[in-house]
Amino acid sequence: MVFISQTDNGREFALDRGDALEISLPATSGTGYVWQALPIAGGFAKQVGDPAFTLDNAMPGASGHQIFHFGIESTGTGALEMLYLRPWEKGSQPAKVFKIMLIVR
Repeated sequence: MVFISQTDNGREFALDRGDALEISLPATSGTGYVWQALPIAGGFAKQVGDPAFTLDNAMPGASGHQIFHFGIESTGTGALEMLYLRPWEKGSQPAKVFKIMLIVR
């Protein structure tokens, strides 16, 4: 399992087919903002299951992390891009963008 966080934004990762990724990005519950992954060109990496949310503390509206899992199914090169947005605000710019480059051998 390759663990990726916000500090990895903009980085490049060399992976092998069959690897798994866990991406943990900061989010605040109660604001309506969520991270959404864009499709990866070539489809060599696929999201596994629904994202999970962990709170940093038990306070209502507390900050936490949205956690995504991806499986690397075949070789390829492409960007994994995630947008922090309110899904119902169609056409608005995301509040944050997270993007990494994946190179799968």
